[in-house]
Formats: sequence, C-alpha cells, structure tokens
Amino acid sequence: MKTTKLIIFFTLLLIVFTLAPGSLLAEITNRIVAKVNSDIITLHDLNTSIKKLTGSSAKDLQLRNEKQFYEIRRAILDNLINEKITEQQIIKLGIKVTTKDVEEAIEKVKKENNFTQEELIYSLKKEGVSLKEYKDELEKEIERFRLVNYEVKSKIVITEEEIKKYYQTHSKEYTEVSEVRLERIFLKVRSPNDKEEIARVKSLGLEILQRLRQGHDCSEMAKIYSQGPAGPEGGNLGWIKVSQLEPVLREQITKLLVGEYTDLNLVPSGFQIIKLAEEKKGGLKPFEEIRDAIYSKLFKEKVEKRYAAWLNKLRKESFIKITF
Repeated sequence: MKTTKLIIFFTLLLIVFTLAPGSLLAEITNRIVAKVNSDIITLHDLNTSIKKLTGSSAKDLQLRNEKQFYEIRRAILDNLINEKITEQQIIKLGIKVTTKDVEEAIEKVKKENNFTQEELIYSLKKEGVSLKEYKDELEKEIERFRLVNYEVKSKIVITEEEIKKYYQTHSKEYTEVSEVRLERIFLKVRSPNDKEEIARVKSLGLEILQRLRQGHDCSEMAKIYSQGPAGPEGGNLGWIKVSQLEPVLREQITKLLVGEYTDLNLVPSGFQIIKLAEEKKGGLKPFEEIRDAIYSKLFKEKVEKRYAAWLNKLRKESFIKITF
C-alpha cells in the first residue's frame, strides 16, 4: 500500500518537472478572473490592459502601492466587463463595420493630422502599435460609436426651452469681461531731480502727442521714440482686462474712443502716452451666438448620463461572476 502511494507521488512529481516551463505560466496567466454571460476574461487579458492603461506591469504597480494597485485593478476589470457587455450587444444587434468603413476612418485621421500613409505608420510605430492593431482598434471604436448612437444618442431630445433655461441660469459662464488693446509711447527721465531733463523730455512728449493728433501712426512713432520694452514692437501692450488696469489709467481709458489718446502723463521714471487701439466690450453674450454651444454641452451631459444608466441596466441583466 505504501509502495503504491510512493509510486503515485513520484509519478506526479515527474509530470510536474517534465512539463515545459511555459506550460505552468500559461496556466496561471490564462486563469479566468471573470465570466460575463458566455464570455470570459483571463488574468492575461487583465494584466495586458493594466500595462496598456498605466504603462506599468501589474507586478510593478503592486510593489509600489498595494492598496492603490487593487483599486486600479478592480477599475480596469470593471472596464473590461463593460467592454464585453458592449461587444455582446454589438453582436446581438448585428452591427457591422466593413473594411471600407475602417479605411475611410483612417483617411479622415490622415487628413486631420496632415499625414501621408508613411507618416501615419511611422507615428504608430513610435507608439508601439502596428497598422493592423490600429485598424482593429478603429473597427471596435466605430462599432461602439454606432452602438451608442443606436441605443443612446438617437433617443435624446434637447428642447429649445431647456437651452434657454440653461442660458438664463448659467449667465456667468457666458459673460465676457471688457478688454482693451493698448499702444504705449514711453519717454524715460534718467535723472528725476534734473529739472532741465524733465522739461526736455516733456517737450518732446508734447511734440509727439501733437503729431499723433495730426494723424501720425502711433505704432511707427513708438518704434522711433518709445523707450519702453514694447517700443520695438510698436508699443503694443496686447490685450488687457480693463479691471486689471491701474485705477488712474483705467479712468482715462474708459473715457476714450477707439483710436484716441490719453494726454502726456507723468509716471514713475518718465512720461507716457497711451492709445486705445482696440476694445472688446464686456457683458453677456447674445443667446443666438452661443445657442449651439449650449446645445452641445447639454447633449453631451445627457449622453453620458443615459449611457451610464443603459450600461448599468445591461450589467444587472447580465450574468457576471468575478473569480478572484
């Protein structure tokens, strides 16, 4: 009896150690971690997805932070379950994507990115993706898009009343602040206690102001005379929010029409003349101008909400068993 048991024991050892090294590994990595109706998800599928989405292997993630690893792993497994459910719905509804559909999608990508075929392949190669893998992924994306369009988007209605109500209750989102584009001519006074220099610089400033009022171009005059940092660029200070201007200057600017100038004003280190080159009035944007943007926002929100509800319903109706 003991002899028989020993024979069985050593026979089992012989089987284990004569198996190819990869066989045991394959058994481990192909272990089923979840069942979704008639489909399965293996540990290999899960680890591959973890690597793809995080850039790190499951083992490395676990070594860095075990608690976070389990949270990430569960989230990714949930995503794989959702993918299985949507794939099953695609088959159930008979959604088909042809080779022509995929090729047209690729041509669109190439056009949007101004790529040749060779440049697209090179770009994919840098990402570690082959053209075939990219086509397979595109096919899945088109299938999912058509599924969502059929199950979700086609059933969403946005009324004009909803759009107007959102406009009224979210007016702050569509209110612009007043902005101005200014051009500046700055004349530096190097010795603040030198009255003669102050008088000389002031005299030059008054002369420049007079020439501006006679029609000379402020930008050209700034290039010649301005000693401020924006002088070489024609004194252009760019667009500035009116609320951000220093109070005295803000008061002066609000009294000007576009194209008009301030007086020659004494400022720290010298004198300046400011031109109101352009102006953007603030206030609530007209409804007609942003109506489409609000529609898109509301539509996107409804799609996300309805899709989540639809997917949750499918999950409840499905047989899902997590086995680890």
